[in-house]
Amino acid sequence: MATFFCGTYEHQIDDKNRLRIPAKFRKALIGEDGDKSYSFARGMVDGCVYVLPEEELQAIMEKLSEEKMGEASLATMLFYGSVYEAEEDPQGRVVLPAKLKAAAGIEKDIVTVGHGKRIEIWAADVYERICADANYKAEFKKLGI
Repeated sequence: MATFFCGTYEHQIDDKNRLRIPAKFRKALIGEDGDKSYSFARGMVDGCVYVLPEEELQAIMEKLSEEKMGEASLATMLFYGSVYEAEEDPQGRVVLPAKLKAAAGIEKDIVTVGHGKRIEIWAADVYERICADANYKAEFKKLGI
């Protein structure tokens, strides 16, 4: 059964680029062998970093692998090049790769958002601006809600 991530959590990244994945999300990131199994990737929307459970990352890679050698696209190269396996320390902290942190404009304050089968990490100011500018009625209508 697929896991769906929901909720929003505000927290900070430390001076060594370490953060804690919220506990409710961490439980769902446990792999079949009982270890935490997830990766970071650059979000397809400017301003975020994806946290992809191993199962979801594998599904994306399977889909991308159908591309023929002569048809290799810039998008697949950019995606594959932005994937970093997450490694937690004994305190449950994980280092956010500097390239992804910079691409998302993250400094210290972050927002971790459940987005269905993935988690997104946003710079708090970017996330707040997007939400403040959002027309909730129009956005929910797009979803048929």
